[in-house]
Amino acid sequence: MKRHILYLLLPVLFLSCSKKEKLPDDPILGLGGDDWTWSALDEYLYQNFTEPYNIEVKYKWDPYEVNFNKNLVPPDESHVIPVMETVKAIWLDPYQNVAGADFLHNFQLMKYILVGSAEYQSNGTIILGLAEGGTNISLFVVNDFKKTDRAEVVRMLHTIHHEYAHILHQTIVYPQAWRGLSSGWYTATWYNSTDETARSQGLVTAYAKAAEREDFVETVSYLLVEGQEAFDAIVAANPGVASIFRQKEALIVTYYEGLGVDFRALQTAVQQGITQILSSNE
Repeated sequence: MKRHILYLLLPVLFLSCSKKEKLPDDPILGLGGDDWTWSALDEYLYQNFTEPYNIEVKYKWDPYEVNFNKNLVPPDESHVIPVMETVKAIWLDPYQNVAGADFLHNFQLMKYILVGSAEYQSNGTIILGLAEGGTNISLFVVNDFKKTDRAEVVRMLHTIHHEYAHILHQTIVYPQAWRGLSSGWYTATWYNSTDETARSQGLVTAYAKAAEREDFVETVSYLLVEGQEAFDAIVAANPGVASIFRQKEALIVTYYEGLGVDFRALQTAVQQGITQILSSNE
């Protein structure tokens, strides 16, 4: 058996040693030590995020910033400014204007990592965003983003507000009173549920069933991005769990008060940011 394997390997080694292929002259980018030319895009990101807020926006491909076991696509550079303009109008500016100049430094986001595609999981779900280390957000599906598409704007900003709420509660934990409100419905197989089923159980989305912390940040993000009217419609459609929804809403308002933020003013500012971005395309 060993001799048979050796027989198969030897010709391969012999043939490979006999090849005289010319090595490529162009460097392989992303292996470290690359030289990049400072561009107008880099200047925009520096002026709008790095200099005023110390936020790095990483769009150039770095395999060490993502899950290298997954097939992922780098962001198309033409999508970077539209994405980050939207992030600024609907996430950064509302917090800056409502919470004050120091808030984004006290609860600091250090880095955005942009990825062109989604990260697909073996259970059939996809990852749209990640909050890591209490300071970084990875934002996926950048290459599908269109500022003219309200649904796409809402989807992406829902992801960002969801992930930033994770950063907040990793610093100051959400209210203890949240525990027990929906604990009977949390499940690792949340993806087998629908939004409609989840809402009948007192959770705003199916993903809110993934864990207590996901329930908290999903509810925060829904109230901010989808808005009060949409949230009220869910409550009205599910009267049997209306009190649970209202308790969660009140706990979120109180939580943000503890952070020194008027949640209702923040909610209004986020909605105004969405209107601003969509109207800029007209």
